[in-house]
Amino acid sequence: MSDKKNISGNDFEDSFEKSLKSLGYLFPSTEDEVDSFEENNKMEEIPEIYCNPIDLLSKSKSHLPNFKNTIDFNKSMDNLARAARNGGEISDVIINKMKSDRDKSENGEK
Repeated sequence: MSDKKNISGNDFEDSFEKSLKSLGYLFPSTEDEVDSFEENNKMEEIPEIYCNPIDLLSKSKSHLPNFKNTIDFNKSMDNLARAARNGGEISDVIINKMKSDRDKSENGEK
């Protein structure tokens, strides 16, 4: 009894796989399947705008940086600078100098 189910199951699987391939839902896996697919499906020309990948990438949306992470990073750096001084008070002159140095480094100034 299980042999009949197994044979009919294999027939169903083969038939199902052929149907999916014939509709283009599975990639052809042999050269004959590729030839059959090309015969049964209209091959369209690729538009010129899709031929150059650099052009496609240059037209993609640009992503803006996440400013929240930058702000959190700056807070962490302030805390590390304070920790390096053993938690002691930092004078306003030093704080202003640190901020100035950070702004210069972020803007690429020396």
